[in-house]
Amino acid sequence: MRQILQTKGCSQAVGELPQGCRQCIEGRKLVLFVSGICDQDCFYCTISHGRWQVDKGFANERPINSDADILEEAKTSGAMGAGITGGDPTQRLERVVHYIKVMKENFGKKFHLHMYTHGIGFTKEKLKMVYDAGLDEIRFHLNKNAVLDAIAIRKENKRKWNVGMEVPCIPGMQKYLCGLVDFLETAGADFINLNEMEFSERNNERMMEQHNLRQAEGQMTAVEGSYETGKKVLEYARAHAKKLTVHFCTAGLKMNAQLKNRLINRAQNIRKPFEKITEDGFLGKGIIFGAPLNDIVKQLKKLKISEKDFSVEQKKNRIELSADLAKKLSKKLKFKIALVQEYPSAEPWDFEVEPLNYMPEPAKTI
Repeated sequence: MRQILQTKGCSQAVGELPQGCRQCIEGRKLVLFVSGICDQDCFYCTISHGRWQVDKGFANERPINSDADILEEAKTSGAMGAGITGGDPTQRLERVVHYIKVMKENFGKKFHLHMYTHGIGFTKEKLKMVYDAGLDEIRFHLNKNAVLDAIAIRKENKRKWNVGMEVPCIPGMQKYLCGLVDFLETAGADFINLNEMEFSERNNERMMEQHNLRQAEGQMTAVEGSYETGKKVLEYARAHAKKLTVHFCTAGLKMNAQLKNRLINRAQNIRKPFEKITEDGFLGKGIIFGAPLNDIVKQLKKLKISEKDFSVEQKKNRIELSADLAKKLSKKLKFKIALVQEYPSAEPWDFEVEPLNYMPEPAKTI
């Protein structure tokens, strides 16, 4: 009998993980959000208000204004592949085909590309378009017929691509999910990815009020009962699926492995010499602000601090330096000095600010 294995990213699986999942856990997947346009409205969709039905693309958190944005973000984040998502990317199929070709031409055939789609209306002819462009792996959310068409394309052509499904573990839907395992096993698919169900800013109210779902105890986003459902489906797959890979992707994997590792990889490529990467992948450092930057620089030079030990950030209107140096200077200078943990995205922001020599302004009440 097959075994349920623990992955490096707080998830469990029966069988060998798809390449897309392996790179994702390592933080080596560029998240290529093609567009927020989708012709379905699934109650559990986690897309944010700001992206839902907005025809704008993002490479990780970087807005896409040209192909160069995708290529630059992939290089900066140390990506070895990309996960193409949305919305539903097939709503902008020509854009998807173009992006696949651009990435393969610039990063080579080994740059692994997988795509998520609900698959509704995704005909065999359209599937052939992304196959011919170089897509390596496709994950369907709803349409079983599209799964069969994708497998047929693989049989009819020389190049292999991995075919599977990716669905949420809705509490109480164990029988349906086990049926999907049976269907995919018989069809000759490669995998099914079961996602632990999560709340988000846009689906929270609908999931709680219309579907009576609740937050799991001790969890930030996970839905109560989803984890238990996923474990039961894994047990079923262990006993009944001979070849199919079944991966239970937990909420913990997304936060503690996927995102964390992606941030660490990106931070390593962009960090300044005085910045330290925190355990969670943020950039730790000190900042000096609250006065004209030229005045701050003059004071630093008077103290014989080398220009190599700090950075003048005009856009942020502050001086950045090491956390240790900031602590020392907080006792000598009149300027405001703090420690920060910065989110290392294309448009960085301060995740946490710790004042060293001043009182923070009280939070505004509405």
